[in-house]
This record gives sequence, structure tokens and C-alpha cells, in this order.
Amino acid sequence: MVIQRSRQSGVSLIELMIAITILAILVMGAASLTGLWSKQAELDKATMSLKSAMGLARATAIRNEYAQTADLAASQICFDLSAKKLSVHKATSTESASCTSPIVFAYALNQAIEIKNVSSTDFKCFAFNNLGQVITEVTENCKTNLSLVVSSGSLSEAYDLS
Repeated sequence: MVIQRSRQSGVSLIELMIAITILAILVMGAASLTGLWSKQAELDKATMSLKSAMGLARATAIRNEYAQTADLAASQICFDLSAKKLSVHKATSTESASCTSPIVFAYALNQAIEIKNVSSTDFKCFAFNNLGQVITEVTENCKTNLSLVVSSGSLSEAYDLS
């Protein structure tokens, strides 16, 4: 009587090692692309927050709740460099808008985000008069340059506020 052995099928150790190596290469490539995608998403969020703050600040200035004159700030956008937060401030009945006046809204940004003027100085604030225009003479180092660069690591986007 002849006993036939059934042939077992499966994968060899070499085939398994090749499959794991290919999978590791694919995972490494996907991880680097995911990191870049995440940075781009944070940069897009910061740019959209800046645009939104700009629209809200202009609307608050035009609303001009306390009847500020055209040479005073009716609203102001401030960027807190340490907290990485954009905030929109409005004037009060006794003073024009500044970074210490009441906050209308605040936008928290990722800690990796930087906002600079075209001249590479840190962005601090913009002030608007009762017509929604950027005021040229304001204290607290507010800038009148309407071009900003928002960056996150090696990625950056230029934003023109005019």
C-alpha cells in the first residue's frame, strides 16, 4: 500500500520577507505624504482664518457701534505671536480699537504657523476706520502693508489684503 502525502501549499519565508519589505516601503511613502498634507491643511486653515478675520474686522468697523471718526480705529485684527491666535477687536465708547479692547472673535492657529509682512517682520495688527479701510497711522506697530506671508515650516502662502 502506497501512502501519498498531500502537498501543503503556503508561502515561503523569502516570499513573506519580500511582501513585508514592499509593504514597509509603501507605508514610509504614505507617511511622508500624509505629513506634508497635514502641514498644507494647517496652512490653508490659517489663511482662511486670516480672510475670515479680515471680513469680520471690516464688518465691525463699518457697523461702527460707537461712532468712531475716520481717523480712529473702529476695529482691529491682532496676532498674538506667543499664543498663535488671531483676534478681532472693536472700539469702546471711550477709546478706539486696540489689541486690549473687547474681543469680537478669536481664531486659534497651529503653533507652527507664522504670519509675517513682506519685509519678513512679524505681523502684529491691522486697524480699520469706520469705512472699513486700513488706517495708515496707528500705534502699537500696526502695519499698513497689505501683503502678508503665512507659513508653516517649508510651506508658505502669500496673501494680499487689498
